[in-house]
Amino acid sequence: MVIKGALVVTPEGTRKLDVRIESGKIAELGESLEDREIIDAKGRYLIPSMVDIGVGVTDGRLRGGTLEKLSQKARANGFGTVVLSSLCKPRIDNEITLEFAKSQAQLCKESEILTLLSGVKEDGGLSDCAILLKEGAVGIEFESHMDGNLIRRIMEYASMFGVTLFCRANDPALQGEGVMHEGVVSSRLGLAGVPAVAESSQVAKIGELALFYDVDVVVLGASTERTLKLCAQNPKLHAQLSLHHILLADNACENYDTAGKIWPPLRDEEMKEAMREMVLKGEVFMITSLHTPVSKTAKDAVFANAAYGVDGLSRFFPLLFTDLVKKGGLDIASLVEMVSKNPASVLGLDKVKGAILPGYDADVLLFDPDYVSVYEEPDSPYSGMQIYGRIESV
Repeated sequence: MVIKGALVVTPEGTRKLDVRIESGKIAELGESLEDREIIDAKGRYLIPSMVDIGVGVTDGRLRGGTLEKLSQKARANGFGTVVLSSLCKPRIDNEITLEFAKSQAQLCKESEILTLLSGVKEDGGLSDCAILLKEGAVGIEFESHMDGNLIRRIMEYASMFGVTLFCRANDPALQGEGVMHEGVVSSRLGLAGVPAVAESSQVAKIGELALFYDVDVVVLGASTERTLKLCAQNPKLHAQLSLHHILLADNACENYDTAGKIWPPLRDEEMKEAMREMVLKGEVFMITSLHTPVSKTAKDAVFANAAYGVDGLSRFFPLLFTDLVKKGGLDIASLVEMVSKNPASVLGLDKVKGAILPGYDADVLLFDPDYVSVYEEPDSPYSGMQIYGRIESV
């Protein structure tokens, strides 16, 4: 098969090229390539399928069929690989749950689903990290506020096995009863707020430990400007900023709209713009969908009691393309680096996924940048937004 005339996004930039695919691999990039099977891709971008880390399943419940739905939705929106968060119900902290997740993932015919393991069990004890890593978990996930000695031991495991750690940063004591960002909007709504320092103070602590134990840590769902700056200054910390914290601010919660109730909470307009500017300057390592879907009944409640969560996979790339490339002037190759190349690299997949190069998996997608539509899902914080582009085929 030859894909002809596409605007091929490679690590070296974007060029109009033909791409030959043989036996599921990218065999050749060049001009005037021919084959019996031709796909005319004129006017579309050819980009590597995206990789996302730390995604959730509906209401956080891991059961039969939930991973199949996740796989289908991921593939339809251009994700070739997604990594399941271990902090689900039941928590992935033992061999039985990990084997169940892996067996369910193997049934999925669309996107590949990999799994993180929880470094700590629900009872507070250390998980059998060595066994679970050998059984196929791709990284260790932990929460920053847990006992420091447990964090130390998890970092020693990560160093021993050469794997990346994935951290959820928050201080519950500082969060208190907060249900959204602490600021003007929360005050006007009369809702308890979560200060930004509840996240950044924990990131500073984890950064010091990461340097001391010489391990790489990805801050999952980073949501504050200070967090991004701490990660930019520390070679062992890598920020994973969500789509929603680039495009949305806490005013999405006006009128007690639970569609905007997301964790980490959406920050104020000033901080959102500062983080968006850091993305445009190339100071953010990767972008996540923060896919944490919840059922309609879980959202249909008073704001304080409604569930945190958002469907992040739907229209993920078109939303980013509209805001960062179309409006912000970001080079599309830089966007692809944050959603494909860098996530693949922290998983150790950077020799086979995340780029369009000879020898890599032909896990690619066509993107039509000229298609214009309106996001019409009423329960989404993006409802009514005009967006450019669509995933045309994978």
